[in-house]
Amino acid sequence: MRLTCQPSVLSQALQTVSRAISTRTTLPILNNLLLETTAEGLALTATNLEIGIRKVIPAEVAEEGSTTAPARLLTEFVGTLPDEPLEMALDAGTQTLSVRCGRFDTHIKCIEADEFPPGPRPDEGDRLAIALDDLLSAVEQTQMAASTDEARPVLTGELLHIETRKLVLVATDGHRLAERRLSAASGEELEAHLIVPARALGELPRAFRGETSEVEVIVSKARNQVFFRAGTSEVTQLMPLLARVHRFTAREAELVRLLVRGLSTSELAGPLHVSEHTVQDHLKSIFDKVGVRSRRELLAALVATSLSNDAP
Repeated sequence: MRLTCQPSVLSQALQTVSRAISTRTTLPILNNLLLETTAEGLALTATNLEIGIRKVIPAEVAEEGSTTAPARLLTEFVGTLPDEPLEMALDAGTQTLSVRCGRFDTHIKCIEADEFPPGPRPDEGDRLAIALDDLLSAVEQTQMAASTDEARPVLTGELLHIETRKLVLVATDGHRLAERRLSAASGEELEAHLIVPARALGELPRAFRGETSEVEVIVSKARNQVFFRAGTSEVTQLMPLLARVHRFTAREAELVRLLVRGLSTSELAGPLHVSEHTVQDHLKSIFDKVGVRSRRELLAALVATSLSNDAP
């Protein structure tokens, strides 16, 4: 991989996609950004297995390729560079990324792109188009009513009700309720009910900064994932399928959701209102159902399962 781009543009994109990086994860690859060349330039992708953010920036690509680089290191370094052409070159053999800009020159150790969780395909789904300003306004007006109490996880999300060519956003914390109805500018005849974490919707204004016109809302055929796409930016809400595939109980499914966020065993007990011993029992049951022996193997199974559109 070898390309040239503007550091200011790259820096803004890095800051945006890095918001999907979890500060607490047991999977090192999730601390990295996926960098890959495309026909439009350079695509940057980050995920924490709950949400994913992708942006494409203009770049002159001399040689195609892909890799994953440490998000924090790359973001901080690029943010210090002068406004001169930035050159990136990847040594595929050593997975070392060379970054040169003006008098600055650094080499960053990367991880192969094959290790990054495979992303879902937003092109395979039903869609409708909403005016970007209308959607962002609706998110802002309803998000404040969503709960922040992890003891009632379903209320930390917003209900997206799509019927025909109308989109309804609803949020409540049990005491107050906010609702906003939008009409689609265009789209297909579809119906879906999805609960999307308020945090994921809160990333839309940042991810779509600088974009204009419409945002495309795409719902996967399995109705387990929703994508928001505007211009060269995408935000994906991943709704894990592992619980459905292995027939978890409601408590086990909630435990898996919290595990993705990197909580320790003692921290898991609080939101679930159970003892640490009970958490351990639930973990053992989950491990047995999935056929794994550790939290790390469980998260790896989640990567392989929850990002599949073809799961039952």
